[in-house]
Amino acid sequence: MTGKTGQYKTYAKRRSLRLPAFDYHSPHTYHITWGTFRRKPLLAHSDLTSALINMLPLAPEGLDIVLYAYCFMPDHVHLLLRPGQGKDVTSFVQTYKGKTTRTYWKSGGRGRLWQRGFYDHILRSEENLQHVTRYILENPVRKGIANSFIDYPFSGSAVFDKNVL
Repeated sequence: MTGKTGQYKTYAKRRSLRLPAFDYHSPHTYHITWGTFRRKPLLAHSDLTSALINMLPLAPEGLDIVLYAYCFMPDHVHLLLRPGQGKDVTSFVQTYKGKTTRTYWKSGGRGRLWQRGFYDHILRSEENLQHVTRYILENPVRKGIANSFIDYPFSGSAVFDKNVL
């Protein structure tokens, strides 16, 4: 049901961001994104952001996650990943957010680091993985905080060479 403004009415209930009938344990590639709490530019601090990047599964061999792309913007994160067989993206995000929040607190941060939930886009078979990777890596250029995605220090890939994309 929608109101006068066309917005979905939740009647004080939070809507799930997940597709209700979709099996998130099935092997798919996801472009996921989530923001910092209240979209504060908490990731503009290079030491914290570098520590959070180091907590990503950057070595694809033998891991349950293949990380095609990551891009940490000052107030949000983009990841392009494929969970291993039987693994789900929701558990990965929950675990990652928990661990990185503790790192944030250890570095002197207070309160919440991340917004609730995350947004996902399940890649379709016709979407080119390298094109989506480059799109994610070019976020800092589109936002005007970098001249080239190759030189932006808070993005990369565990699969593709940024210089070749």
